[in-house]
Amino acid sequence: MTATEYRTTLGVIGVGNIGSALVRGWVDHGPADISVVLFDKDGPRAAKAAAGAGSRVTHAITLEEVASRADPLVVAVKPQDMDALLADLALVLRPGQTVVSTAAGVTLARLRASIGSGPSLLRMMPNMGVEVGEGVVALVGEEGSESGALDTLRGLLEGLGTVGVLPEQYFDVVTAVTGSGPGFLAVVLEGLEDGAVRAGLPRHLARPFVRQMALGTSRLLLDDAGPAAALKDQVSSPGGTTIAGLAILEDRGVRGAMIRAVEAAAERGRQL
Repeated sequence: MTATEYRTTLGVIGVGNIGSALVRGWVDHGPADISVVLFDKDGPRAAKAAAGAGSRVTHAITLEEVASRADPLVVAVKPQDMDALLADLALVLRPGQTVVSTAAGVTLARLRASIGSGPSLLRMMPNMGVEVGEGVVALVGEEGSESGALDTLRGLLEGLGTVGVLPEQYFDVVTAVTGSGPGFLAVVLEGLEDGAVRAGLPRHLARPFVRQMALGTSRLLLDDAGPAAALKDQVSSPGGTTIAGLAILEDRGVRGAMIRAVEAAAERGRQL
């Protein structure tokens, strides 16, 4: 397939963790008729990312080049860099282009103030799972805006995981749960792995067993719309091993710690 045969050319500005995860997700799980152009202020970094991503991914030398070659443009830079980047991007946009921000805590109103009145403007909050086609992505457009750009973006993202259009007021909480949540779960899985080792299981066995258990548990919960507590109750036999361990978790306040972690992450998102 040549570049001229691609239905859509996406631009990704910023090839950090989220930008790179989106690119790998689109290459491996996105529509077959799209291509991707990368740009990063660190030019060699963008070139290296493009070189390792396959023939559908190229890189641009300048912001003007990526804007001229791609639409929509996904801006995946840090919140503190967003205002300046959008001000520069506004100078090189074509009429009718779509700009999509992935920055946590940066509202549509703030984005619009930085980029001016030209482009269609969207926010999305993807998590790292998009890289393997198991992500969660929240989307929102400006109130009263046409739905075409939002529908197009949703279609481009569907192969990367679960995609939902949500009111912007929920974005800080979504970021805390789906964006920060993998970090929280990684700590839990690390603790289970260490517990298995302490109880006598070699680490080379403990690690894959713990991770496969987490994958299977997630799939069970996804297949059942009921509360997670139902699965907990199902595996808690009277006087058994699970209830013995759960008593320790309750004594140590693990449930409350997870609640507080999400609250803290959401509050931090509001401060950015």
